[in-house]
Amino acid sequence: MSAAPLRPVGTPLAILRVMADPMRHAVLREMAEGSVPSVMVLAKRLGCHPDMMGRHLQRLQKAGLLIRVNPGKEADQRSKYYQIPSTFRQVAPDGTRVLDFGSVVLRFEPRKS
Repeated sequence: MSAAPLRPVGTPLAILRVMADPMRHAVLREMAEGSVPSVMVLAKRLGCHPDMMGRHLQRLQKAGLLIRVNPGKEADQRSKYYQIPSTFRQVAPDGTRVLDFGSVVLRFEPRKS
């Protein structure tokens, strides 16, 4: 028996409420490529206190938009790591990063170098 497809928890409106916070939106943009940063690294990149970043990541996880992962033996085992599941991540032909959560879809333009 195969596992059920991963789906966000809650209604589209509940998911939008979680995403609507500017910092959580920035987190989704930052992680749309599939990166697995630690809470500390993500907090530093986005200019957020690590404790607050941890709360944002927990809210996104509770909504089913992120999963907690073990990045491997070489990573700092004291830190927590999260990732957007690959089932939600896509890349459009023009390079646009797409997060497709079913009833809610985010599109992030390619970053300019």
